[in-house]
Amino acid sequence: MKDNKISIDFDIEELLGLTEPKKNTLEYDLNFILENGIDKYLKQQQEQEDKRKEFVKLFKECFDELCYIMEKDEKRRVPISCFTCIRGMDLRDRYGKPKRK
Repeated sequence: MKDNKISIDFDIEELLGLTEPKKNTLEYDLNFILENGIDKYLKQQQEQEDKRKEFVKLFKECFDELCYIMEKDEKRRVPISCFTCIRGMDLRDRYGKPKRK
């Protein structure tokens, strides 16, 4: 019963606007622009985009090594050479439906 009461309190706080806006929302971005200016906002967005591009570049460079490490994982947490991938199964509609050629 306490859990329901807590969630109701949080919802009321959110409705009244007493909570901080969550990051990556329009309200957060608008408040950031109003407080810090558009130049700082654009600089922050450019830095985030540069970090993303650097990560993708590093991931592409190390992809073969990552696959090798994941294949040798004892717990098999990431499927690398799974049966459905090798056989060319289309799993979008339902599990195990073969692709038509």
